[in-house]
Order: sequence, then C-alpha cells, then structure tokens
Amino acid sequence: MNTNPISPQSTFQKTTLIYVIGMVVCALTISVIDGMLPRGVSMGEAYAILVLLGLMAKDKRLVVGGAIAGTILTLEGFYISEPGVALWIVEINRALAILVIWLIAVLALAQLRFLDDQQESEKMKRAYEQLQQETSFLQLNQEIAILSNTNDPVEDALKQAMQKICDHTGWPVAHLYLRDGDADTLSPSKIWILKDWTHFDAFRQVTESSKFVPGEGLPGRVLASSQAAWIRDVTKDSNFPRAKIAEQIGVKAGFAFPILIGPKVVAVMEFFAEDAIELDAKLLHVMESIGYLLGRIFERDHAGLKRGEYEDHLRRLYGRMKAVRELENGSGVPQRTAEGIHEELR
Repeated sequence: MNTNPISPQSTFQKTTLIYVIGMVVCALTISVIDGMLPRGVSMGEAYAILVLLGLMAKDKRLVVGGAIAGTILTLEGFYISEPGVALWIVEINRALAILVIWLIAVLALAQLRFLDDQQESEKMKRAYEQLQQETSFLQLNQEIAILSNTNDPVEDALKQAMQKICDHTGWPVAHLYLRDGDADTLSPSKIWILKDWTHFDAFRQVTESSKFVPGEGLPGRVLASSQAAWIRDVTKDSNFPRAKIAEQIGVKAGFAFPILIGPKVVAVMEFFAEDAIELDAKLLHVMESIGYLLGRIFERDHAGLKRGEYEDHLRRLYGRMKAVRELENGSGVPQRTAEGIHEELR
C-alpha cells in the first residue's frame, strides 16, 4: 500500500486554517456580547485577541487581517449597541479600543519580523557551520592523501593518520585491527592512539586479546560488509563482545571503517568516545573515502615486498651466470655445457 508523506506546506495550510476558524469564532462571540452591552461600554479591546491569534499562527497576513476585522467590528458595535452615555464618551472609548488593537498589531508584526530575522540568522549560522565542517573534512582528506603517498614506514603512517582523525573528531581512542592474510579473521595490532593510557588500559587489554570473524563485534561488521559502521553506545549493543568481558571499558560510542586494497579489506580502523553519540552519517562517508586512501599504504608496502623479492631473484640469477662463466673459462676443467653447470649450482 502506497502512503503519501505529509508535506510541510500541507501542514502549514491546515494550521493556518485552524487559526482562521478560531479567529472567526472569537470575533462572532465578542461581537454578540458587544451588541448586548450599552453603547458606552466598549468591547473593542477584546478584538485584540484576533491579532494575538495571528501572532500565534506566525502569519503577518492574519495579524493585519485580525486588526482590520477588529476595527470594523468595533465600529459596528457603535451602531448596534443600545444608547447609554454621552456620544463623545462612546466615541473616545471606541477610538481607544481601535488604538489598542493596532498598537498590539504593530508589536505583533515587530515580533514576527524579529523571529524571521532570528530564523534567518540561524540558517546562516548552520550554513557557516556546515561550510566549516566541509572545509575540515576536505582538509583531513588532503592530509591523509599526502600521508598515503609518503615513504614513511607503514606503522608510522597509520599512526599519523589515526592521530589526525582523532584530532578532527575529538575522540580519544583509536586502534587498528589487521586481517590475517587471506583468512577471514581480524587480529588486534599494537597500533594505538590513546589520550589517557591509564584510563583506557582495561579496554586496551581486552582489545589486544580479542580476535573477530566476519559479523562479530564492530570490526567484524566492517569486515563482513566492507563498509563503515557506527555504534551509539557499545555498552548497550548486543554485538560488542568486549563490553561483556570487562565491566568498565571506559568507552561508549564507536565507529570503524575498512582499509581496502581494491575490494579486499586488509585492516579495520576503529575509534571510540567516552560518551554515547548519535550517528554522524557524513563522518562515516568521509571515513570510507579515507579507507581507500590508507589502502595505498598497504598496497605500497606489498608492492615493495614483491619488488624486493624480484631484486633478490635477479641477484641470484646474476651470481649463477657469473659462476657459469668462471667454470667454463677455468683452466683444467673439462669442457661442459652451461646447462650442466647451471644444474650443479641450483
């Protein structure tokens, strides 16, 4: 069954209609009472309620409309009320009532303008904060990109990256889980960023004794999905084994993201805060991009190992060729084929 969401415009129209109905009911009620009272007793000030209802609706049109309706009805009451006192007293009373209505209307319009300015200021503030956040995320991406292309040792580069992310988020704990080769297992590393080593010592010890398979715990979720994951409060999460091992682990909110070489997860970087924190989808999206950048560090390291192995192979091959030439040219050595000598040197 298809359900159409209620649009803000539809809700606004319904709210405005309710206030209009309320204004009509109030106007009729006051008008009837005003007609029953002597002419010298003015009910005009009561029509200011119409203006106040317009203010409650936060609609300038209703404020002005209420003031106009109140003015007309106040004048109307002058003609339908029974004579009672001198005409000049009646006229003054009615004039004062109209003055009160419009004075309240002016104040209501000023209040609505103030609210509009305040709302606009809030919008500008939010836009500025969003711009600052985007700039901060861009700067973090650039710093990680530069770091991923340096020749620093893998551990040093990863620690620097973790420190930059901690500085950006303000989260005090960061740790790296490494994949055991091609096995579907994550093992804890000794790579940590801790704001207070004593305070988080229990969590560190528990973590360094915890391995995870796909789907298990926060790192396991990331390994299984190859996507970043967030936990608002790990102490209340049913799939966070480390919270069950130690009573006081010192952390609550946590997020983790994969470090990827192509589609393969080679490591999982996790971060924790001391308080429960709601999901920040934008932050997770940025962290997933950073995961790809950090994958270059591992990729470069793997490529370096392969290059080193290739260079060792070339050195061994050169040594064999040199030995073959020496044996072939050696005096007193029976003439043998290069193939036979090569087989002897293997």
